[in-house]
Formats: sequence, C-alpha cells, structure tokens
Amino acid sequence: MKKHFLIFLIITINQWSLMAQEAILGMVATSKHEPLVGATVQVLGTDKGTITDVDGRFEISASNGDRLIVSFVGFDTDTVEAETGKMMHIMINESAEELGEVVVSSGSTFFDNMESKNLEIITEKELLKAACCNLSESFETNASVDVSLTDAVSGAKMIRMLGLDGKYVQINRENIPHVRGLTNRYGLGFVPGTWIQSIDVGKGAGTVVNGYESMTGQINLEFKKPENSEKLYLNSYINSFGRFELNGNRARDLNEKWSTGILAHADYFGSEIDQNDDGFMDRPKSRQINVLKRFKYNGERIVGQFGLNVMRDEKAGGQTGFDFGDDHKTSPEYGFVNNTTRIEAYGKTGILFLDKPYKGWGFLYSASFQDMDGGFGREPYDGKETTLYFNAINQNIIGNSFHQYKTGFSVLYDDFKESYSSLNLNRQEIVPGGYFEYSYLPNDNFTMVAGLRYDHHNLYGSYWTPRLHLRYQSGKNTVWRASAGRGYRTPNVLMDNLPMLFSSRNISITEEIKPEVSWNSGASVTSEIALFNTPVEVAIDYFHTYFENQLIADMDASFTEVFLYNLRGRSYAHNYQTQLNFKLSEKLSTRVAYKYYDVKTTYSGVLRRPPFIPKNRFFINTAYATKYEKWKIDGTLQWRGKGRFPDMSNHPITDVTFDTETPSYFLLNGQISRGFRWGNIYLGSENLLNFRQKNPIVDPENPFGTNFDASMIWGPVTGTMVYAGFRYKVKRK
Repeated sequence: MKKHFLIFLIITINQWSLMAQEAILGMVATSKHEPLVGATVQVLGTDKGTITDVDGRFEISASNGDRLIVSFVGFDTDTVEAETGKMMHIMINESAEELGEVVVSSGSTFFDNMESKNLEIITEKELLKAACCNLSESFETNASVDVSLTDAVSGAKMIRMLGLDGKYVQINRENIPHVRGLTNRYGLGFVPGTWIQSIDVGKGAGTVVNGYESMTGQINLEFKKPENSEKLYLNSYINSFGRFELNGNRARDLNEKWSTGILAHADYFGSEIDQNDDGFMDRPKSRQINVLKRFKYNGERIVGQFGLNVMRDEKAGGQTGFDFGDDHKTSPEYGFVNNTTRIEAYGKTGILFLDKPYKGWGFLYSASFQDMDGGFGREPYDGKETTLYFNAINQNIIGNSFHQYKTGFSVLYDDFKESYSSLNLNRQEIVPGGYFEYSYLPNDNFTMVAGLRYDHHNLYGSYWTPRLHLRYQSGKNTVWRASAGRGYRTPNVLMDNLPMLFSSRNISITEEIKPEVSWNSGASVTSEIALFNTPVEVAIDYFHTYFENQLIADMDASFTEVFLYNLRGRSYAHNYQTQLNFKLSEKLSTRVAYKYYDVKTTYSGVLRRPPFIPKNRFFINTAYATKYEKWKIDGTLQWRGKGRFPDMSNHPITDVTFDTETPSYFLLNGQISRGFRWGNIYLGSENLLNFRQKNPIVDPENPFGTNFDASMIWGPVTGTMVYAGFRYKVKRK
C-alpha cells in the first residue's frame, strides 16, 4: 500500500509539469536560400544536437520553451525559440548582422508553405490522436488519405488518394521505396505506428529524384531517429475484440558521433469475431513480431544511417474454427492463410563540403527479401520477392544560389516468384536510370522545380518521366501551386487485385499485361483568412489523373469470372478538395474537409465509375486540450457517399437483393487521454455509431460453391470497438 501511495503521490505532484518532448522539424538555409548541409542544431544548455542533411533539413527532440543554437562555419550563430509541430525555416547570414528570433506556433498537421510541392506534414502529435496501431490507422484523422477494407476475410486495408487506389501512391521510408510490390496490400500493417516520427503526404506528381512510380502522390515515412528520440518508450494497447499489442523503443548515444536505437513491436489476436453470424470471422486471427535496429553516424564530413528490419507476420481467417497451423487445402472449413517473413537492410550516406554548404552527395540503398506463404480456400498461394535499390544524388548550384540542381542515377532490381492455383507469374525486372532536377529560386515568393528522368526497363523498354512544380506566394499567408508529371508502374496482377482471390470467380488474363502509365496535373492554394474574427487556414486543391494504360479488373462482364486486361478506352479521375483548419480557442481546434471524386474507367467498352468508390466525402476532426495538455479529447466524423455495385443483375442467387448503389453512411471515432510527466493513458473507440455492412459475403454457407464472393466490400464489417492503452516515456538528459 505504501508503494502504491508513493507512485500516486509522484504522479500527482508532476501532473502540472510540461508535456513530454517531441520532435522539432526544420530546415536551415543561407540568406540566399541555399540549403546548408551539415549545419549544427543544438538544444541550449544540453549536449543534445544534430546536423542537417543533404536538403538542409533536421529533426531534434526538445520541449516547449527550449532554445536552439544554429551554427555553421563562416556564418553567424543564431538562437531560435520554437514550439513543436511546425516546420521551421531558419536562414542564417554570412555577415555579422544577427537575425531575429524565430517563433513557430504549435500544430499537429501543417502545410509546408516553403515547399514547391503540395505537401502536408502529419506530426507525431497528430498520430497520438488515434490508436495508431499501424500505418493504416495513421490516416484516421487526415482528410487527404482514405482508408478502407479490401475484402471481408483478410482484414487487409487499402488507402486511396485523389480517388484512386493506393497502389498508385509511392510510399517511401525516409525516401527509400518501402510499401510496394507484393507488400502493396498487406504492407500498411507491417509498419507499426509507434515507429513513426512524422508522415509527409504529397499530392500529385512527385520528384524525379525518388523514381518513376509516383502517379498520384508520395507518402514519405520518417521513423524515430536514434539521435533524438526518447531514451525509452513503451506502449501497450488492448481492444474489446481481444487484440493485444506491445511496443518498445530504446535509443542511446554510443559516443560523440555514433548513436543507436531499436524499435520493437509484437501483437496478438486470437479471438473469433462473427458479429453478422454468417459463419466467417470478421477479422482474421493474427500475430506479428517486428524488430528494427538502426545506427546513426554524424561526422564532420560524412553522415550516415543504417538499419536492419526483421518481421514475421501470421494470419489465419475464414470460417470460424479455422486456426493457426491448419492446412487450408484439406480443412473442411474455408481457410485463409498468410504467413509472411520479411528481412530488409537499408542505409543512407551523405558527403558534406564544409566550404561549399550548397554542395553535397547522398547515397540511398536497400536490400530486402520477402516470403509469403498462404492460401485462399483450397487454392495455395506462394510469393517471394527480392528487391535491391540504389540511388546516388549530387546537389549543387549553377553560378549562384538562384539556380540549384540535383542529378544522379539509380538502379532498381526486382525478382518476383509468384504462384496461385495454376497461375505462375514469375518475372525479373532490372531498371537502371538517370535524372536531372533544376530548381529556380529567385526570391522568397517564387519557386520552379523541373525534372526529367530516363529509365530503361529490361522488359518494357524506355521510360521518360517529366515532372514540373511551380510555387508562387502572392501574400504573407497565401501560396499558389501547380504541378504536372508522368508516372509508370508494373502491375502486380494478384496482389493489386487481392479481393478477387476471396471469391469463386475464375481469374481470366486475356492478354499480356503491360505497364500502367498515367499523367497527373493539378493546382492548389493555401491561405489564411479571418472568419468571424477567427484565423482560418484554407486549403483548396484540384487534381486530374489520366491513364494511357491501366490494368483493368472487370467484374461487370460476368459474375463467374473476373477479366484482367489492358485499358481499352478512357480512364481518368478528377479530385476536388476543400479543407478548413481553425482554432475556436487556444484549447479547441477543428479541421473540416469536403472531397468530390469524379472517377471513371472503361469496362467492356462502357465508361463507368469503378465499383465502391463514393463520389462525395465529408470529414470533420475536433480536438480539445487542457493546459499543458493534461487532458486531450479528439473526435473524427466521416460521411461517405454512395458508390456503385458491380453489375449483378444476372446473378443466380434469387434470395439476395443486389442494389445498384451502396448506401451512404457515417463513421465516428473518438479518444480521450490523460497526460502525466512519464507519458499518458488513453481510452478510445472506433465506429461509435456501430454501423456495419449487413451482408458482406455472398453465399457464405457454400464457400466452395460457384456463387461465393467476399469481395463486395464497401463499408465496415465490425461494429463498435473500444480500446485502451498507455504510453511511457523516459526522456534523454
């Protein structure tokens, strides 16, 4: 009793203390807007510090009110004061004149007004508003990215951006390709949310430096860094369905130049949830162990980081009674199995030129192997993927800092060995390429970035990828942007169309599948206006994606087959979004957004909307925090409009009614957390309105019959779920 009383007393005494340290993001440049590579950023009065990378960017952990010392040889040392949650743009001068202090207001998401691309940054502060068990949950409070289930059996989630499938979004980890290939569908669940420091969400054409695969946008994940993350971080999570999760991060300095960290994750879900009583588990049983070990080196002329990630993920779903270790090929129940082993080593190295801060070399590299063994009903699946990646980047100027460029070369190697039932889809891709990206920065108000890359694909020949980004600041708080660019990707026939494997439909590949090719263009404006004496940040954007070629999965032509073929006709997507961010008070903030999707594709000669994509979406997120963020309350309400069902007019099941459109519905999530000096505890719920798709599976009583189909998913399968957990942090001294 005395021990418990002392713990309670310590918590009570410290409950008014300052909030835990968070990451500060920023960029250091000269007064001529040249990124300073290797500038030192240090927290005043401590030994914590970091240096800027090849783009002049930095991350450092500090508390509100801390002062940062920014220094570089030959430049004035500057002291800045910051709050967490905003991108800091710090310019230091070669003359003796001192710069004023920079004060950055707090926020959990923000648009980077200095960036030429349409870029929204989701900070760790925003990620804590939800359970954030993995990457798919990281977008629950974000209006630009939609998340939904792929089918009614696997539990896999997919994202959409600009109205199109997430396979057209390039998802990188620290600018190295990450979720792609065979991980395209399951990969969102392979990235623990507690590993993420921030997420950069870029709409439209990406930079040519990162490759040719960005077609509708880029999502870059910044993981927690060894040099500035917490000394110890623990997180535990449990929900009302029986899922348990434990996360642990540890970081320390080895010496003045080396630091290291380990990020570990484990989860287990062994319950059989069948809320609609159709005999199928609404979510598969699952268990995962995921460990990342990383090192960081900060030298005077060389900086680098290296990581090794090992993961094992196992899933067992389908009809109730099917369990881990059961043989799906001989089981009397319909079984779904996916056992994935993934190993990846990656690194980044930068070479600095102290006498020329605008100059630098960067090298990015990775090697990964993934083995997926499983099955869908009685059909076996086996997929193996080996990927090697290398990218060399040179940054410099042409004459003066108004003209900057990045150039380099890359090599991408993919070896796929994939089989399903009687299909064998093995292929080996070798794609060397080179690029040049020119930036024109005559002043603070205008930026132009134009890039061109050439890649030679061993199977498909030449890829020419042009990209253009324009930025113009017409006022203190108003920024206009425009972009255009081309993108390519090789379809992964089975994983791209995962839902079709959960049905009795025959897969019919009618021709040789060619690369998907698209053009994307768009424009946006961000501004701050006064509405009823309240500052409101307004973001309006429009993007258009047009496909030269696309892999079509046609479910309208027949209810017994899905036909896969290259685009024969038109395919496009128009996306309009308006977002308002405002604070009703210092404690209460709100984010409101509306999106309109006009997406059409040619199916069997008819131009029509793809199945299940609603035209209209509405989003509102409200967050309230008391002083020192001791209490925080967050709620997110989404409304999703009507979508289109595939043509089921001639389906033989007469006792099932197939509508032509899916209904509209609301989703409500909420969370409350209590902060302490050591961390916080939280309680939340997903799908508070308990909305569920009533009959997600067609003919579930006969899963091996000719009419079974678990791919007709347009809404949530499970109802209200309640979760709770804690986060424990030990700060660095």
